[in-house]
Parts: sequence; C-alpha cells; structure tokens
Amino acid sequence: MSPQCYTATRRWWIMLLVIAMTGCASTTTPPPTPAPTSTDRDTVPYRADAHLQKVWLAEGFSVQRHQSLLVLEPRTDVAKLNPDGVENLRWARALLRDEVVKALRAKRVFPAVALTPSDVAPGTRPLRLETTIIEYEKGGGGARFFAGAHGAGQPVIRVRGRVIDGERPVFAFDARRSGDSGLSRAFGGYRGDRAIQEEDIRDLASDLADFLIRNASAR
Repeated sequence: MSPQCYTATRRWWIMLLVIAMTGCASTTTPPPTPAPTSTDRDTVPYRADAHLQKVWLAEGFSVQRHQSLLVLEPRTDVAKLNPDGVENLRWARALLRDEVVKALRAKRVFPAVALTPSDVAPGTRPLRLETTIIEYEKGGGGARFFAGAHGAGQPVIRVRGRVIDGERPVFAFDARRSGDSGLSRAFGGYRGDRAIQEEDIRDLASDLADFLIRNASAR
C-alpha cells in the first residue's frame, strides 16, 4: 500500500471511531437526581435539626408575620402500646399540650396563644398547631436501675407536628425524647417514669418554641 493510501485509510478509520464514540456518548442516560428525603407517612422533605431532630419550613414562612397560634389537642397514632402504658399515654397527651402552650407563652413566640377557637381575637385567622404522638413507652424503673445510662427502661415519646396557615402547611417537625437528661441517665432507677417523661416533654416544648424564635429572628 502506498503512503498516500495508508494515510487516507488511517484518517478514514479515525473518523469512523470519532463518530461511533460521539454516538455512544449522546445516548448515555445521565444518572437520576436523588429524591429528597421524606417523612415516613407523607411527602414533606425534612432536614436535620440539632434539637428537634427533623424539621421543615415552607419557603417564605416567617413566624413574625403572624399574631396568634391555636394549639389543638394532641392526637395519638401509636402502633404498639403495652396495656400498662395506656393511662400514662393519656397523661402525656394532656401534658404535651400544656407544656407547648406554656413554652410558647413564656418565650413570647406569638402575641397570643389560644387553646380553643373562641379564645382567638375576632377578625383574625390564627396559625394552627397540630401534634400527634406516634411512638410511646412509659418506661421501667428496674431496667433503668441496671442499664438506664444506656437507654434501657427510659420512657419514650415521639411527636410529629405541623403548623398550618389556612389550609397550607408552613412548618413541620418530628421530635423524639427518651430520658435524655443526665439526671435520668445517671439516676433513672431512682426516679419515676412520669418524672422523667415530664422533663422530656418540657424539653421538647422548649426546643419547639426556640426553633420558632430562631425562624422569626432569621427573617
């Protein structure tokens, strides 16, 4: 083969190779974009929070634009519950609402915090706070005595909540507490189930109020 023919043939094969590679690249499917992390039972994308564990805020929502909040009675949706925990759950449900209202009022998150629609000032439309207890255990002093520092026997409460403006959700959280204080971990065997859980519920309510305050000051 003459040098001229060899050069022309080589150029021809190089051109075919480039065309083939271009065709393969054009048909390659890009990797899919990962879906946002969602809640266990709905499609609200949460983000991690150091105190409330999981939170979500609607774009543009600011607490300081609202004058009142209506705190509705908590609901329960607990999959499994020991029979001896029924009475404690009823107690925790009432305490949760009381502590949330107390924290919101003490920290002045809203000018007005109402318990019933009749408490809302006429002519105003309050935000509404809905909460649901979705995990609950009353705890056990015997287990805490031997391994409470590692979480054994500690009471458990997990609350999922959301704030609604009209029909539009604007804030959501998912928070869990289980004898989180140092006192409960070190001396839980000497303390009652309700005493420990009362601290946990009060801490959760305080963290909820603090988060809403941070939202107001950040806007």
